[in-house]
Amino acid sequence: MNKKTGKQISTSQKEVENFNLRLKELIGAQSISSFGQLIDASEGGIRKWLNNTSKPSFDKVVRIADECKVNLEWLATGKGAKDISNKELINCDEYAYIPVYNVTVSTGHGITNKTETIKRYLAFRKRWLQFRNLNPSELAVVYASGDSMEPTIHSNNSLLVDTSQTSLKDGCIYVLRISDDLFAKRLQKGIDGSVILISDNKEYETQRIEKNRIELLNIIGKVVWMGKDLN
Repeated sequence: MNKKTGKQISTSQKEVENFNLRLKELIGAQSISSFGQLIDASEGGIRKWLNNTSKPSFDKVVRIADECKVNLEWLATGKGAKDISNKELINCDEYAYIPVYNVTVSTGHGITNKTETIKRYLAFRKRWLQFRNLNPSELAVVYASGDSMEPTIHSNNSLLVDTSQTSLKDGCIYVLRISDDLFAKRLQKGIDGSVILISDNKEYETQRIEKNRIELLNIIGKVVWMGKDLN
């Protein structure tokens, strides 16, 4: 019985509302902070899920199921078997699994990355990718660091990068490499052939790469999606 409305709650609705209990089971003995690092979620956000004061987005539920190697249907609704083999998860026809690289992209003054190994995979609905005209084989996920692109991009946000989009379009955000440093910046073409790097945080000055130094700029791809937590 729902105490607020007096209406009988169906079994399926109760199962969905018990998401917090299933999440608590998956967290187990590890700290909420370490679990949050695993799924790219804040400790405060996870505590709200556990207290049933808010619910995670569907993409985040998929991420939890992926990292914990459990049945997505079980996690989201309480139905079906809890366990699912890694092979079954990867072969799911509904999702494309995009590699998450062990790379941090600076939104400030530059970060040199020594390794670009795959850390894990992040699930995206194939229908959503098709709607956005995105090819899974040309996508990669990296992490942001720094505050120069705030409020658009915050530190530790996940950035989905389309590596096929390397032609500069004014005002769009790109991941780019300058020497050994990786950045995420808005780009704009100068009338003199230069490229202007723009920070959304107005406390940072814009930077300009002159036409005779353009060869130093390597556009990795366009940022087409950002994953962030709402606290």
